[in-house]
Amino acid sequence: MIDLITEYAWAATSPAQRAEDWHRDYARIQPHAVSLTPESLGWEFPQGGTLDFVSAGRQNREYSATVSTFDWDNFYDRFGGGHFFDALRDDMKANYDYVLIDSRTGLSDIADICTVHLPDVLVDCFTLSDQSIDGAASVARQIAERNTGRPIALYPVPMRIDEGEKEKADAGRALARLKFDRLPRDLSGDELTAYWGAVEIPYRPYYAYEETLSTFGDEAGLTNSLLSAFERLTAVITDREITSMPPVGEEVRLRIRDAFTRRRPALPADLHLSYVAENRMWADWLESILTRAGFRVVPRDVSAERPPEEPADTTAENAARTVVLLSSAYLKSQRAVELWERTAAEAVGSGRRRLVPLRIGDVRLTSPYIDRNPVDLFRLDEVHATTAVMRALDRPVQVTDGVSPGPRFPGTVPRIWNAPPRNPGFTGRSLVLERMRDQLGGGLAVVLPQPQTLYGLGGVGKTQVALEYVHRFMADYDLVWWISSEQPDDVVASLAELAARLGAQGGDDIAAASQEAVDLLRRGVPSDRWLLVFDNADDPEQLRRYFPQGGSGHILVTSRNQSWSQHGDALPVDVFLREESIEHLQRRAPGLSDEDAAQVATAVGDLPLAVEQAAAWIAETATPIGTYLEQLAQQAPQVLALNQPAGYPEPVAATWNISIARLQERSPAAVRLLQLCAFFAPEPISANLLYSKEMIDALKPYDSSLQEKLVLGRVIREIGRFALAKVDQVSNSIQVHRLVQAVIKAQLSEEEQREARHVVHRILAGARPDDDEPIDNPETWPRFATIWPHLGPSDARNCKEPETRRLLIDRVRYLWKRGDIRTAWALGEDLRELWRDKLGERDLQYLYLRFHLSNILRTRGRYVEAKELDEVTLERQREVLGPEHPHTYMTTSSLAIDLGLLGDYARAIEMATEAHEGFGQIFHDSHPRTLAAANNLALNLRSVGQYARAREIDQDVYDLRTQVLGPDHPYSLSSAMNLARDLREVGRYEDSVGLLSTTYNSLKETMGRTFPTTLSAAKSLAVSLRRAGRLEDARRLTVATRARYRAKYTIANPESLACDLNLAADLFAAGESAEALETAQEVVDQYMKVPGEKHPYTLAAQNNLGVYLTGAGEPEAAERVLTQVVTAMREAFGREHPNTLFCVMNLASATADRGDLDIALETEQRLSGQFREALGTHHPETLAMTSNMAVTLDTMGREDEAAQLRSELVVELARQLGDDHPLVRIARTEGRFRRELEPMMV
Repeated sequence: MIDLITEYAWAATSPAQRAEDWHRDYARIQPHAVSLTPESLGWEFPQGGTLDFVSAGRQNREYSATVSTFDWDNFYDRFGGGHFFDALRDDMKANYDYVLIDSRTGLSDIADICTVHLPDVLVDCFTLSDQSIDGAASVARQIAERNTGRPIALYPVPMRIDEGEKEKADAGRALARLKFDRLPRDLSGDELTAYWGAVEIPYRPYYAYEETLSTFGDEAGLTNSLLSAFERLTAVITDREITSMPPVGEEVRLRIRDAFTRRRPALPADLHLSYVAENRMWADWLESILTRAGFRVVPRDVSAERPPEEPADTTAENAARTVVLLSSAYLKSQRAVELWERTAAEAVGSGRRRLVPLRIGDVRLTSPYIDRNPVDLFRLDEVHATTAVMRALDRPVQVTDGVSPGPRFPGTVPRIWNAPPRNPGFTGRSLVLERMRDQLGGGLAVVLPQPQTLYGLGGVGKTQVALEYVHRFMADYDLVWWISSEQPDDVVASLAELAARLGAQGGDDIAAASQEAVDLLRRGVPSDRWLLVFDNADDPEQLRRYFPQGGSGHILVTSRNQSWSQHGDALPVDVFLREESIEHLQRRAPGLSDEDAAQVATAVGDLPLAVEQAAAWIAETATPIGTYLEQLAQQAPQVLALNQPAGYPEPVAATWNISIARLQERSPAAVRLLQLCAFFAPEPISANLLYSKEMIDALKPYDSSLQEKLVLGRVIREIGRFALAKVDQVSNSIQVHRLVQAVIKAQLSEEEQREARHVVHRILAGARPDDDEPIDNPETWPRFATIWPHLGPSDARNCKEPETRRLLIDRVRYLWKRGDIRTAWALGEDLRELWRDKLGERDLQYLYLRFHLSNILRTRGRYVEAKELDEVTLERQREVLGPEHPHTYMTTSSLAIDLGLLGDYARAIEMATEAHEGFGQIFHDSHPRTLAAANNLALNLRSVGQYARAREIDQDVYDLRTQVLGPDHPYSLSSAMNLARDLREVGRYEDSVGLLSTTYNSLKETMGRTFPTTLSAAKSLAVSLRRAGRLEDARRLTVATRARYRAKYTIANPESLACDLNLAADLFAAGESAEALETAQEVVDQYMKVPGEKHPYTLAAQNNLGVYLTGAGEPEAAERVLTQVVTAMREAFGREHPNTLFCVMNLASATADRGDLDIALETEQRLSGQFREALGTHHPETLAMTSNMAVTLDTMGREDEAAQLRSELVVELARQLGDDHPLVRIARTEGRFRRELEPMMV
């Protein structure tokens, strides 16, 4: 509070002019408040309640000096302190339901603030001594007699009433009522008597020794408790709006009460810390804090043997106390039971807490652990857990607010986390996990530059071991990200999701976003403590590029591919140890004897997945072990085709065969469903696939009751009963392990497998969203995401049905749309080769695929190849489909873009017009296909300089797309960008800036900063800003956009080079001609290689190079360059194209700079009419060109003609652009306007 007051007082001394309500900014209470969070309290306030605390000030010497010397009179009289406290009062009332102010007794400068200025209600507390009653009554009387401008409710409240001295207490009560006569106001007679009887706060010795809250100290519902007294007082203060404390769970209440209970300190003692391997993280943390507290700690895994080198006197038998970490895993250990019983027996009569149980998990204690009350640590944060442990060991608590050194607190959950849920049935693997812990570096003490790899046969438990490690040691990390890595596409998508969680701006360009995530982790953002898990990885070469090279985090890989051992620290994961198999079997089937469990473990070869399935089968069916083993022996084992290692036991497949046979007896439909699932990916199969019409139709012949979709849930449950699939009730998905899939497939003939695959294809095709091109709508992408994983495993590429092949074309287009160009091309090329051989080169879908491949080639800048592909495709489509088929028109429109990009504008416009008119005849004007064709036509019209006509079309397309698709649809935003460029070309610079600014912001929000379309919008906006004269804004945006391009692309492409050219223009506009020249030369060099010397992009860059040569004082060199460019432009664009005219204008300026004024004037006079024809008489750049002619006339000594010409154009330019626009300044100062160019179709 004192800081808040002194900050205002200091600001009040400033002579600066301010608004009348400036003081309200200094009277905001929340910035000075500390919130008591659930994390710090160990419990949550009910119904979303909060409690904030503002202290008087930091309790040090400076605080005392500041308060004692503060001039309160000066504060009120000179600094307007009264207005400040009025504002503070208003702010507190606006932000909180109730504000409780703790004030000293009496009247003083400070007390007046709390007792008069701020409160609506004053609770005047006193004890029953004469002095206390008199003092409190005097304060109440003086406040009641003051004119405060508003009523203050006064409530006298007697405190610490001790009924042990009833006579004295009654006398004190009588005196208090006399002294507080007429208070509270508006009460009399019985009401007044009821008030005094209700608000008394009794004395309870329990609260005399510690600062304990009655909300935790007293049990709810006791009428004579301190808590109930405060509830009655609260009811009075709130006018009975609140009459009782919301219930607090008894367990929570006792835990918090005990945490603040002071205990007698104990002398240091040796401790034996007993735990199981699953709780090593807790053991590491406890060992650290206990050692720092002065204890000598001997941690020991209860299941492990004592190391032979350790002295016998350090064992549990010789330790003064034993601290036991109770968890579900600990309770299941037989050795733990033996240790507990032995230690508990020795503790009888010792007078000390020989056995100190700490419960670290939400587990119900059973015998023998119920004979001790444990200290609960779960759900506590580190500070409260440390406090609880120290008090349990009778050690003084000294906890700092800072992060303690040593291992992380086990309750710490990584800030960023996406790991699957922990397997509650996980068994064993202690040695593997301990080795992983040591190799990865416990507590991040060791940094490993290479990944830690778990390899082995699918089903041996690699994933489960990795998952257990992640959950067991998650507190060591600030970020844990689990990546399903079987398909590279999934890796990219998962890393892109991580990038979004990290706050990266990659947007929907998943390829760029994934690389940005990798780069952020490499640089330690958001933390050096990260763990990436690549689960079910295959080819190391495909995945290593997604490893943050040089980062200090950890990488964990699970794979069947042993070649991973060449790329990092590899740890083979074998089958279960026999003891682990037995333990797991007995956990699932508790009645199983050791001998029977050992026989089953032998029969299934200790393969973890098989052990789990066998245990589930035995537990569900209660089949005698002898019968089970006999059935297993009679089954012919199937050969597993999943990289089966030498010596692997055959009974694994037979185990599943038995379960499948039993499932067939119970539910033939469940077996059929399992057979179909064998041809999906070994990933979760979404509910929209499982409950689809196509799936139901496929199962109806096996179960007539499947007329209702709800019945399918029963079928799925049957599969889960036998552990043949993982059924996730939360996500409504089912997942069949790859080994189970292999066994099921082996049971089917080749014909049956083909038929099952085809059914799966029908299911996938049925899940495709309805529409002509649904993939163009981002809202459909989540639906498609449930389809993509299953296209490859189901062998969809070889399907003969058009509906299935359409999904694969959708996939290619989706990847292209998302910016994953490399993957899109690889898939498309693979399909093109396959379908060409299977379907022939005249197949409709094969030709449609070629259309999409041309899009990809064009995006990659391979314009000639895109044109050649489109030309052949179009020729065949016209032959096969006819000239008026929609696919034919789509390719026609695509070829028009290719031709325009290559400078063949006449043919481009001809074909674009043909496509637009064709779609208009097939569909209506607002159909997406018609609008797309219109968009491409406008693009080509703009390329030939027909800006006004392009703008008309773009305006219509923008309006219709916004109406039909919505303002934030990618196509609507793309149309807005096109329209904004049209506005820029016709001279409406500020309108262009406004539209592009809105579009750019929308793209940033919907697509992200580095999405290709967003970068294009930023680049275009920078050009419009420069044209509008906002040079600094333009340059800042260009620099930022250029940096994003360079981060996104390692090799220059047309888009990034256009941005570089834009930077050169910004540099030239800022007077940095040398830097502009250097940057432009680099772009020209790149363009000369690709797309070539005569390409319009190259010519635009060379024009700019000539402009910057002039600015650098080299008019001769500029003239040479521009002369060549003019010749080439006339060939490429024609003599009347605006770009040609700009280049001729720049050449005339270079000629004038060189001194040949007659030729320059002749050229400029000719250009004057050409500019008016091409751009319009009042276009700013027509006027600017005319200004150049005035400069030439001036230089030739024809001042009068120049002055007359200049006077008219300056007025018009200023009217359009404003007096401060660079073009206006150039015209007024008789400077020359030189025009840089930008690539027309980028």
